Amino acid sequence: MKSKICLVTAAILLSGCSTVIKGTSETVSVNSLEKGTVISVDGSPRGLDTANVSLKKGKPHTLRAEKQGCGTVTTETTETFDPTSLLGIFIDLGIFTIPIDMMSGAAWKVEPTTYTLTPICAK
Repeated sequence: MKSKICLVTAAILLSGCSTVIKGTSETVSVNSLEKGTVISVDGSPRGLDTANVSLKKGKPHTLRAEKQGCGTVTTETTETFDPTSLLGIFIDLGIFTIPIDMMSGAAWKVEPTTYTLTPICAK
């Protein structure tokens, strides 16, 4: 019984609240209003006209929409602090849990989670 309690306590202390509750990745939707657009994330093609991708939190990601004969549009994801990390204050006063969330990237959330990127095409 003591070993189970120790394992549960260690698991809680070795992960932050946002890491446990919301995870270290976020699903983002990227779409284009121009048919035939290739959607790329961090240089890798992810879909045609639309893509739903799971992105690692804690760093910006480059989103690109391109279509032959049109001007490419590029943007970077933005992130804001996720207050769920502050719940660690109730576990260990935030001494371990908040820094763990910060290092894992779970202390951040991608906002917005939907991007519309449309290449600039001459008509």
